[in-house]
Amino acid sequence: MRLAVLSDTHSNAVAFEAVIQDIKEQSPDAIVFLGDVTMRGPQPSECVELLQSLEALALVRGNYDHMFTRFPESKDWRPATFKEELKMRAFEYHISRLSAAEQSWIGNFPMQERLKIEGVNLELYHASPDSMITVTYPWAPIEDLEKLHRNDNTQIVLFGHIHHSFVRQARGRMVVNCGSVGIPFDGDNRASYAILDLNDKNVSVQLRRVSYDFDKVIRIARQNAMPDLELFEYGIRYAKYPYYQELWQQLVN
Repeated sequence: MRLAVLSDTHSNAVAFEAVIQDIKEQSPDAIVFLGDVTMRGPQPSECVELLQSLEALALVRGNYDHMFTRFPESKDWRPATFKEELKMRAFEYHISRLSAAEQSWIGNFPMQERLKIEGVNLELYHASPDSMITVTYPWAPIEDLEKLHRNDNTQIVLFGHIHHSFVRQARGRMVVNCGSVGIPFDGDNRASYAILDLNDKNVSVQLRRVSYDFDKVIRIARQNAMPDLELFEYGIRYAKYPYYQELWQQLVN
């Protein structure tokens, strides 16, 4: 069985469309999505529509998906940090462009999934079994990779969140991060996803990178008056994490 693994489209439908085209050429039997379909980019509704069209075998909730049914409702709530201000502006932009049904759909994905394919046991998370925001980088020690599964019989762990693609072995267990479709942070600005081939307990993994039209998505963001466009553009062009106040001040001044 061939499985396509996607994550972190972050409202970049231009990148998502390019990845879907590449997926069609790979002819997978099924697709799984590991969270964060929206936020940060300019095209939330388009990304929701694209994800729904894939009829994914499994969907996992990401930390930004989680916001759509659990964002602070109190009128007295105010962002306390620069990053919270960014999130609030992005959230306001997104709720103006997503229907209530779309918000409910993405805000209620399962927190985790377990699959058994060709005799291989898989666990699927956005970030980790216990958190949607745990950061486990490719260079993490084995002890950190060991925390990414719940069940001793799990042979493969699939996760997203960090926007860095990698494959590592951790004491007999394969850990796969498919990277980010919408805004990679690993220095390669092409959209990222993974293909797993599972055949009678044999496993191979491809980490695929797909070029797309950066200028087009920036043009859409500008036309839509998307907030904090400068940081998003920096992120997709340079494939580096951009959400720092110091960088924002440099870019807008």
